[in-house]
Amino acid sequence: MSAGAPRRLARGLAPPMLVSGARRLRSSVGRRRPPEWEYVPEGWARSRDDIRGWNQQSVLDAYRSKLPAFRAALDGTGPLAFSSSAAVEMGAANVADQNTILVFAVALLLASRNQERVSILDWGGGLGFHSFVARAVLPDDVEIEYHCKDMPLICAYGRRALPEITFWDDDECLTRGYDLVVASSALQYGEAWRADLEGLAGASTSYLLLTRLPVVVHHPSFVVLQRAHHYRFDTEYLSWVFNRRELVEVATGVGMTLVREFLLGHQPQVAGAPEQDTTWAYLFRRTGGPGDAT
Repeated sequence: MSAGAPRRLARGLAPPMLVSGARRLRSSVGRRRPPEWEYVPEGWARSRDDIRGWNQQSVLDAYRSKLPAFRAALDGTGPLAFSSSAAVEMGAANVADQNTILVFAVALLLASRNQERVSILDWGGGLGFHSFVARAVLPDDVEIEYHCKDMPLICAYGRRALPEITFWDDDECLTRGYDLVVASSALQYGEAWRADLEGLAGASTSYLLLTRLPVVVHHPSFVVLQRAHHYRFDTEYLSWVFNRRELVEVATGVGMTLVREFLLGHQPQVAGAPEQDTTWAYLFRRTGGPGDAT
C-alpha cells in the first residue's frame, strides 16, 4: 500500500453526516445574505433597477396593521413610548421610543404656545401617527389642523380611513404655512435633500423639526442602501447620511435658527461606511420668529 493510501481511505470513510454538514456550510457561505445597510460610494448614480422605494403595498400593509394598536396605546395615562414607524411592530413600551416621541412633543408644545389652534405638516408621515400623539399631548381645547404628506398609495388609504387628517401626495402642501413642520425619518430619502429642506423651511411659519436623521460629524454626507425585508417591507431604498455641519448650514441658509439638538441614539451598522452614523433630531425656529431675539 502506498503512503497516500491511508489518507485516501480516511477521506472515503468520513461519516455521511459530517460530509453533508460540510457541504451545507460551504453552501451557506456562498449564499450569505447581504447586509441590511450598505455604503454606496457612487451615491444616487447607483442603478435603481432593484430599488423599489416606498410606494409599495407592503409598506401600506404595515401601516394598516399597526394603526389600531398604536391609537389604542396612546389612550389613557400610559407612557408615550411606542415607535411611530410602520417598520417596527407594536411591542412593549421602551425608553428609546419614548425619547423620540417626547422630542416631537417638545416641538409641538413650543409651536402651539398661547394658541387656541395649531397647524401641523407631517412630511413623509405615513398615516399620520403623530397626529394621535399630538392629541394625547395637547389640551382638549386646542384645535389641531393636521396635514400629512406621503406616497400616493398611502394617502389614498389615509383619506378613507382617517378623514380628520388632510393627506397630500404632492408638493402642493408646501405652498401654505404651518405652525410646525415635521419630517421624521423622511428628509434622508430624497436625492435633492437641500431643495426639500428649503421647501420645508418655507412652509414653516414658526418651527421645523427634522427628526430620526442619520448623522455623522467628520465625513461629508454620503449615500447608503437599506434592504428593508427584515421590517416586513418588500423593498429597498437609497438614503442620505448627513454631515451635521452641512445639514445645519443649509437650514440656517434658508431662514431657520437652530433651537436644540436631540440625541436619539440609534446606531445602525453600515457595511463599508467611511463613518458610522448616529440618529439625531434638530429643532429649528424661523429666524425672527417667536422667541428669536435676533
